[in-house]
Amino acid sequence: MNFSVGTLIPEDSKVRLVCKIVERMDLSATISTVPQKGRKPALDFVNFLKIVLFCNSEGKSSNRKIEDFCEYDVRGHYLLGGRKAPDHTTICRFQNMLNDHMADLLRQFVEILIEDGHVDLKSLYIDGTKIEAVSNRYTFVWRKAVEKYQSKLKERMLKELDMPEDSTLKEVQSRVCVEFNNIRNTCSKLKIEFVRGVGHRKTAQQREYEYYKEIKEKFETYEKHLEAMGTRNSYSKTDHDATFMRMKDDHMRNGQLKPAYNIQMASSGAFVVGVMGSQHSNDLHTLKPFLEELLAAFSARIKNIVTDAGYESAENYAYLARKGLKAYIKPANHETKDTKKVREDISRRENMQYMENEDAYVCKAGKKLIRCKDSIKKSASGFEDINWVYTCFECKGCQYSDQCIKSRKNPDPEKKSLKFSPAFEAFRSQSAENIASEEGINERINRSIQAEGVFSKVKDGLAYDRFRRKGMKKIVADMIMVAMAINLNKLHNKIQNNQTGIIEYKKAA
Repeated sequence: MNFSVGTLIPEDSKVRLVCKIVERMDLSATISTVPQKGRKPALDFVNFLKIVLFCNSEGKSSNRKIEDFCEYDVRGHYLLGGRKAPDHTTICRFQNMLNDHMADLLRQFVEILIEDGHVDLKSLYIDGTKIEAVSNRYTFVWRKAVEKYQSKLKERMLKELDMPEDSTLKEVQSRVCVEFNNIRNTCSKLKIEFVRGVGHRKTAQQREYEYYKEIKEKFETYEKHLEAMGTRNSYSKTDHDATFMRMKDDHMRNGQLKPAYNIQMASSGAFVVGVMGSQHSNDLHTLKPFLEELLAAFSARIKNIVTDAGYESAENYAYLARKGLKAYIKPANHETKDTKKVREDISRRENMQYMENEDAYVCKAGKKLIRCKDSIKKSASGFEDINWVYTCFECKGCQYSDQCIKSRKNPDPEKKSLKFSPAFEAFRSQSAENIASEEGINERINRSIQAEGVFSKVKDGLAYDRFRRKGMKKIVADMIMVAMAINLNKLHNKIQNNQTGIIEYKKAA
């Protein structure tokens, strides 16, 4: 009697949907990278992708859970198509092959959603979250500590080796290597036998050899730490790409930093359309590189960028304006600017009278703050922002100085300075106007539901609150697979509920 597992799978099942989605993708470029030598794989590439994507949509992301799914679940047998179930090591090898191709697979999934009318990419809702790395929480290496110990060791060697005080670190390391090589050659010529343990007395040459060897190894260790850190202030010994960040989940209740990655996700129409991993704990520095990736894939379709206040900066505003994208970025002072405390703060520039003909501000005491200089603020990426500096030199003995000048060091200050970026203030005013419009209100509503909702599905819905693998490339590949799983679930729910068109939320009438 012939029996087909397919008879047990309903026509509207998510298993059949994942098969349709994967079969619509062009996997030729990905399959071409699969090694042709060696034994024949247990399962072809297409079926592997179907199984891994479906399992992630069910919250099964570990290789052993996927193995059990293939072995014991009817849906797994349907996806296998009568072939033998792969073991967890085979599944692991397949996932490693996917690392370089996950971004293209997500792009193709989004193109399918666009083609079917579920996404238009007109507005992107961007947000970030920190997810803990798999490395141990106590494997930290701090830049300040490494640089401090390196500097102290250098100063010690300068004195011991009688070197000039202006000698560089490289010169000190080179001299230590010379001393180590000299004593090593001396020990070799004299045929000194090194001894260890209780009851043995080391020779002066052995002690000198071990001393310089230890110093040399310390310098090399510090150099390796700084090289692994790059521009960061910390890294984990067991996952060099992980950076220590302050997390919302604080199990010690002391603000402890944990090894983590900052994951950025862009959504549109309630579907995830982009994923990026970052080593920056702050979202501020992630917007430009993330949008560069998204614009390379979908440049013609993207019109609006909607984010929270964590992305607000003159550099990001200028970048969006240069790319012709409309900014719906919530200003950092949006909630506080109309409060009584801010409106009555006489130290703030916006509460002072501006004299346009003299380009000066007048404080509550009737004294003028004149524009005395312009300063240039340069970011780490090289972006330059011009700040205008206004100063009043008649503040000594002023009755309002304690309210106007918030200085702890000088109880009777002689001057008051104001510094602000006119370009940033203009961008901020435009963004505030954008989010206050009817369209902007709807965009903010969609951002709070879609962008925040994505991470709720990741951490609570799929129980993915800690990475399973190490390294930036692997964790980004894992997050893209999770994003595709979320898209699969959303698409299946829309089909089940007979929903058509693009999901957009609007303000209640």
